[in-house]
Amino acid sequence: METNESFERPSQAEAAAALETVQQARAAGYSPIPAWFFPVLGLLVAGVMLFQIDTAPELALLVVAGVLAGYVVTERVYNKRVSRSGIAPRHLTLGQQLVLVTPLAALWVAGEILDARWGWVVAAAVGGCWTVGYGLFHNRRARASA
Repeated sequence: METNESFERPSQAEAAAALETVQQARAAGYSPIPAWFFPVLGLLVAGVMLFQIDTAPELALLVVAGVLAGYVVTERVYNKRVSRSGIAPRHLTLGQQLVLVTPLAALWVAGEILDARWGWVVAAAVGGCWTVGYGLFHNRRARASA
């Protein structure tokens, strides 16, 4: 639908204000993911890998319930804090997710191939550290680009 109004160019002050608003919105999109998120995710990754050790089968259901509860609590707390702040951190792109998950998949294979107990312990430790380290790297890049 067309209007009969003529288009007026914004003044320099209006254009500068609009540009500042756009830059602030872009910076908010690059805000880092909360600092606690990746360490908690690292603990959950390590917990899932440690679950593969067959030392106490009677505790298997308890371990699975604990990991699932930890994941649900982490997601709920994360979503609640993001909605309260009003600024959603930039989500990981598909490429970034693949960079995070591919070494974890390789560690899973290594845990299967290596010794039943210590292979999984090493895989869990390296997987947890990798997840935390990746989060630190991602957040540093997000802060630098903001």
